[in-house]
Amino acid sequence: NISVSINGSGEIVEGDSVTLNCSSDSNPPAEISWFKGETFVGSGRIYSISKISSDHSGEYKCKSINEHGAKDSDAVTLNI
Repeated sequence: NISVSINGSGEIVEGDSVTLNCSSDSNPPAEISWFKGETFVGSGRIYSISKISSDHSGEYKCKSINEHGAKDSDAVTLNI
């Protein structure tokens, strides 16, 4: 099971910093990659954006990859 949570609740406004957290209960532990749409944007469990702008709007998801294969999380949408 793999899911994304966004730190902070409510409205995201320009200039905020936003942290996306990927939780994966895969065993063995998986490599985590982040995608905005189809574009790879980072790796690791946590993806941070400091000083967010409207350029960052879009759908984000994380993908976990281990020897058993790859799993995608549901996408979360950032609207700035």
